Amino acid sequence: MIVIALSSSWRTALTGWPAWAVSLVDIVLINAPMALAVFGAARIGASRSEGLSARGRIETRGIDVLLGLSLAVMMRGLVELIVPTTGSLGGATLDADALETLVGVAVLIVGYVAVSPIVEELFFRGLIQRAMTQIGGGVWLARIAAIAVTTALFVFLHVGAIGVTPTWAILVAGVTVGIGCGSLAAATGRLTAAVVAHLGFNASGVILLLV
Repeated sequence: MIVIALSSSWRTALTGWPAWAVSLVDIVLINAPMALAVFGAARIGASRSEGLSARGRIETRGIDVLLGLSLAVMMRGLVELIVPTTGSLGGATLDADALETLVGVAVLIVGYVAVSPIVEELFFRGLIQRAMTQIGGGVWLARIAAIAVTTALFVFLHVGAIGVTPTWAILVAGVTVGIGCGSLAAATGRLTAAVVAHLGFNASGVILLLV
């Protein structure tokens, strides 16, 4: 919440910087607190022999990749059906200069496709959703409530903290990914499928903007 509150301040301070540099700062400042929270929780869990990052949460099975990719296709299809992707990677993200455009695309791919989905799934589904489910005794009602809360927080992060103008498309995408990945994590008891789904969804969005 503090990061979201300060987001406008740091963007004002970065006025005049290249768009790719502002995007890079956004990625670091938004993802770093979540990564630190996950790391700290894992350390605390390990010290209590609870294993917050235990095998049951990070364990990977072959079916997880298939489930994740299948969900990514379904989520992207649903979002495109409701709010089709339009435009291209110009404007606020990329600059007109060829080199800066190349750097901007690289920052976007690394941050939006590789880093953010992993950090966000560890934080929202692996930490918050799992903790809420455990507090609720693991029953399905608790799982549904956990998915609802983490989805709301996930959408709030993207609408409030990311350096773009909030749109209907962002809201639809946030709700779709939040519910989809949250449900997959709850159903499998593992994060791998949700991470793959999130990666695939973001990657397909970038591809649509590049073509």
